[in-house]
Amino acid sequence: MLLNVQEKTLLLIKPDGVARGLDKEIVARVKNVGLKVERQEKFRLTEKSAADLYSPHLGKKFYAGLLKFITSGHLIACVVAGENAIASVRELMGATDPREAAAGTIRGDFKAENMFTSDGTIKNIAHGSDSLESAEREIAIFFGRIK
Repeated sequence: MLLNVQEKTLLLIKPDGVARGLDKEIVARVKNVGLKVERQEKFRLTEKSAADLYSPHLGKKFYAGLLKFITSGHLIACVVAGENAIASVRELMGATDPREAAAGTIRGDFKAENMFTSDGTIKNIAHGSDSLESAEREIAIFFGRIK
């Protein structure tokens, strides 16, 4: 059972989602479940910031592809707040692999026909923090420390 805990999390609308103009619809879905978007800004990540973001994946075979993809275009970073924000955003996004994401989720509804980059990296539209610790670290990459 989830306790009703006020949290902040990071939601990224990745370059594929921004290029396809999905940012307004994704933000609307977040708001429609009662979460608040406290900050929202468009970024183009540097290699260093991308490496900081994906540091937990350093050494994994897909790491280089993640960096290349996330720096390939603009993204939208959002600080999302509300009850159980981390779990709620992750539920809204759906499974990491869009082919496995349920209908009604962001990744399920907006999966592209060609959802892989030339090196096999999955283009899955969005990223959400997976824990309070990750949320704090990831938000700081984009917005500095937030209380």
